[in-house]
Amino acid sequence: MRKEELDGNQVFVIHDFLTPEECREYVRVTERVGYGPAPITTGRGFVMAPEIRNNERVMLDNGAWAAELWERAKPLVPSPFLGHDAIGLNERFRFYRYDPGHTFRPHYDGQFARNDERSQLTFMVYLSGDCEGGDTVIYIQDDGLTLPDGAALRVKPETGKALVFYHYLLHEGAPVTAGRKYVLRTDVMYRVPPEE
Repeated sequence: MRKEELDGNQVFVIHDFLTPEECREYVRVTERVGYGPAPITTGRGFVMAPEIRNNERVMLDNGAWAAELWERAKPLVPSPFLGHDAIGLNERFRFYRYDPGHTFRPHYDGQFARNDERSQLTFMVYLSGDCEGGDTVIYIQDDGLTLPDGAALRVKPETGKALVFYHYLLHEGAPVTAGRKYVLRTDVMYRVPPEE
């Protein structure tokens, strides 16, 4: 495992976070469960919007997976981050499957909150790397509002590679042009006092 910072602690990858066999096992488990259409989250709740997102998803809650993966990730995850201590990975796993033509247009990830815990970082692992296209594109904003021309990080899917980034960075899953892309997605949870 090797951490590579792409934009400080707000965007980094962890090479070889999962082994190819571990990735294949996650794919086997989720294919047995069965993938379905993936909604987007809006102020009105979950909404199907294939013009924004047309990939497929499986959602599973698994505390054992979260604990196991956290033991690997913990030494490499920023803590504190934004003044808060990291406490683990969210046990809610979202698995995504992208076939040719599937994409997830530019968006921000939502925060997962419960009690005094808040997610701050998206934690995703590419479970396959043999597709064409399908890069994760992260747009770096100079002032948080406008995009400088060409200011984007492109991360290519590689089996077992983790990509970790701040929820509030605009990003997209570029269209897959050939093959199939699988992604595991969860969140890094931080302790945040309720008054914040």
